Amino acid sequence: MNDRVASEPDLAVIAPCFNEEPNILALSERIGAALAGHPGGFELVLVDDGSSDGTWERIREAARLHDFVVPARHEKNRGLVEGWRTGMYAAHARRLVTIDADLQYRPEDIPLLVEAMDREHADFVQGWRQTQVKRGFLRTLLTAGLSVFLNVLFGMRLRDIKSGFVLYTRESMRTVLDFHYPFRYFQHFIAVAAHASRLKIVQVPITFDPRHAGESFITQPLKFSLQALEDIPRAFGEFYRRRALLRASAAAKPTRGTA
Repeated sequence: MNDRVASEPDLAVIAPCFNEEPNILALSERIGAALAGHPGGFELVLVDDGSSDGTWERIREAARLHDFVVPARHEKNRGLVEGWRTGMYAAHARRLVTIDADLQYRPEDIPLLVEAMDREHADFVQGWRQTQVKRGFLRTLLTAGLSVFLNVLFGMRLRDIKSGFVLYTRESMRTVLDFHYPFRYFQHFIAVAAHASRLKIVQVPITFDPRHAGESFITQPLKFSLQALEDIPRAFGEFYRRRALLRASAAAKPTRGTA
């Protein structure tokens, strides 16, 4: 076995893949190069989310070429968040980073997230897109507007809340994903879930590139954003429910000097 992979590696990269056939091999190669010297080893979990193209065949090819690749598959499309969840359960590592398969987030930036987690003893490290590819005025405005709105609503001071380029401890990822049901577009609310759970959040600037190949599933950004707004009442209720549970748990703990 390659020494980059251990039975329980330090780091797992989780990449849900929906119709990403032209990106799989390039993603695998860049992950391998970016993390070649990572202490404790690493793995790449590629989750085919019910693709209709040759994504699964490319994932199997990547697994033959690279012993750090862990293939996983959904028979039907279940969405990005379920891809993260499947990847978490398929991974063996104690720390997990989520990344898009289209290479807009750079694999070479993963060490920046790891360094921030180690330095700050963080639970949740999110890359915020300091440099962004031009995605159209409307989509950029909607993304910025949603970040401002969620910051105000939930008392946060975070940049680029929607970024899915996140490094978690295994426990923190489980905690965040436990916030999921019944959201429609939970990927907009991962930072809210982390904040509600009082996880230590750190953000680091990263570069956001044009898509390597293929097409985005977001073809109508206005409709997508309006549908995401439907999740805000759910997020608001879940946020305060979780905060109440944390307060109750803290109150139930015995103080020093008691039994």
